[in-house]
Amino acid sequence: MLEDLLTAPGVVGFVRYLDSPETRVAVILPGLASLAVLSFYARSGRVSVRLQLLWLFAVLISYLTARWVVTSEVEQLYIYSAFSVACAVLLFKRIYVPPPLAFALTFFSLWWVDVIQAFWRALECDAPIELFFHGVGGAGARDALLLVPLLTAAFIAYGANRIRARGERLAEL
Repeated sequence: MLEDLLTAPGVVGFVRYLDSPETRVAVILPGLASLAVLSFYARSGRVSVRLQLLWLFAVLISYLTARWVVTSEVEQLYIYSAFSVACAVLLFKRIYVPPPLAFALTFFSLWWVDVIQAFWRALECDAPIELFFHGVGGAGARDALLLVPLLTAAFIAYGANRIRARGERLAEL
């Protein structure tokens, strides 16, 4: 019974997916880091209900604006990072989301959209459903799943430092 489960195509495909260097760089490492950061901020009570609602709204916008570009060579998913934009607007309004938390929430928003879109794409195209996740994080260090959260955190850190250098105060959401 267990041997049948471990040799099933879906399980073997998932293990191969997790074992690839691209997945480790773009999904596993930032995912574990994001989970640790989110756990730390949640335990310290710094993930407010307003921030959670903003994140959910941003995920919904990102999901609804995501689009597939299909050519004869490749299928690519383009995701609009609404949470990154929300972080920038909040900073402009002098409301601060700590850079590590901005990284974590941006990563999870993009990851959820990427996984759900990949699942629906597999259903639409009659692809093997047990292997739908193979494109998630497939570009490794060049994947937006890694780069956009890094750029969001860097922007928030830079902007907050510039605002504080001018003597202005920032409020947390």
